[in-house]
Amino acid sequence: MKEILHSDLSIFDDQLFFYFRNKYRPEIINYLKTKHFFEVENKLDFEVKKHNTFMWNGILIREIVQLGYTFEHLANQYDAIYNKINKCRTLKELQDIELYMFKRYVDIIIHQQEMTDHLLVNKILHYLHLHIENYYTLEELTQELNLSQSYASKIFKEHMKTSIMKYGKELKIKRAQSLLRKSDSITEIGEKLGFYDQAHFSRTFKSFTGTSPQKYRTTIDKK
Repeated sequence: MKEILHSDLSIFDDQLFFYFRNKYRPEIINYLKTKHFFEVENKLDFEVKKHNTFMWNGILIREIVQLGYTFEHLANQYDAIYNKINKCRTLKELQDIELYMFKRYVDIIIHQQEMTDHLLVNKILHYLHLHIENYYTLEELTQELNLSQSYASKIFKEHMKTSIMKYGKELKIKRAQSLLRKSDSITEIGEKLGFYDQAHFSRTFKSFTGTSPQKYRTTIDKK
């Protein structure tokens, strides 16, 4: 049986912090689900997990503060999660809170980093980030947000100087550039980011970067 230390070793994993700082929600969720699986398999002590979850609450708040936000604006959220942790009675409840905590703090970074002076634009930005790994149409986006297509497109263009769908594609390509540094195949990356086939992914990638995904990966490998 694999030994589990009292310290959560993921605290020392640069990959998890890389995901968090870059707002990579799906990767964070997969990482935590894997971690939680091993905790259950190894029958991690409830009190150890509770201590570690309290610790993560402080660490993530500190990460956000280091990105330029003041603790005063985060104190209420910190206290709310602290209280949720304190009320947990099972390992599963603590794991659910840990998952919620990471997602909630990533959402705070997304909102703060791309906050505009228009609520509707902020709602669209949040949707685009949360659905970075999904295929969606402008019609689906506006229906889910209960917005008029024409009005949403007009307001977004005025504030962001680009179209909603182009901005969404740009987010996907930035994510693709990160994923190309890992071992996933180009086909897998395209599917993961919601492109309907590899040709569509390659065309879109080239339109934003000036090169194909394959050539981009080759360039990375040479560095």
